[in-house]
Amino acid sequence: MAVGSFALGSNSLGGSISARFNVEQRIGDHSIVVVSDLVGRAVMERFQKNPEHLRKLDRRMFEELVAELFKGFGFYVELTKRTRDGGRDIIAIKSVPAMVRFLIECKRPDEGNKVTVRAVRELLGVKTHERATKALLVTTAYFTKDARLLLDEHKWELEGKEYEGLLEWISLYLQQS
Repeated sequence: MAVGSFALGSNSLGGSISARFNVEQRIGDHSIVVVSDLVGRAVMERFQKNPEHLRKLDRRMFEELVAELFKGFGFYVELTKRTRDGGRDIIAIKSVPAMVRFLIECKRPDEGNKVTVRAVRELLGVKTHERATKALLVTTAYFTKDARLLLDEHKWELEGKEYEGLLEWISLYLQQS
């Protein structure tokens, strides 16, 4: 019997959800994998209804949320370890219609803070070193003016996604699922 588990939520968002399950178990005509996809959809619906909660989300949970978005967009997704992650939080790969490999760095700064040009430079260096197709810097906040300038200079290899763009991704995820 294969057993899996997950935890979702945090105290700052009003509680948590946790579960243990048998991955071989079927629920009706569906495997647990289909059920877990429904959990992903429920999470995205929650953030679509309460987008301000994104800014309070635990930083690791934010990385997991972005990984779920890319999984929903059809990517194979690898979430890197919490520390010493090599300057990227997520590796997203898609092979149709052509092979692409994205490195994704997630930033959930404290309220009122912006993502600086330093974070953009660091990600550009990691992207260049790993020869990825593109790097994305995703945040629940905004970029400083200098960070935006550097993102614009490298728009074909480096992309920034601020708060409103993240909300657009959540809407797109929900439309596709």
